[in-house]
Amino acid sequence: MELYEIELEKARYILARSGRNADDFRFAMDYLEPDPDGAGMFTVRYEVTITHHPTGKELRLIGGIGLDWVRVFAEALDEGEFDD
Repeated sequence: MELYEIELEKARYILARSGRNADDFRFAMDYLEPDPDGAGMFTVRYEVTITHHPTGKELRLIGGIGLDWVRVFAEALDEGEFDD
């Protein structure tokens, strides 16, 4: 199972735990170009776009090894980022 799929399951669990409807949220992932200053190291990074359909609000986060977009999403959810 890929890292993104594991993270997506965690994000959906956070939504369920918060009492939100996971079907109200859309998660889209796009791979980013490798960092040209990565000193020969190739680490997969991706942008995760989270859209809350009822409000139309959107959040873009960066994921990959060592990056925790799920934590940032949970914090945004707790802070009401997707509320009216």
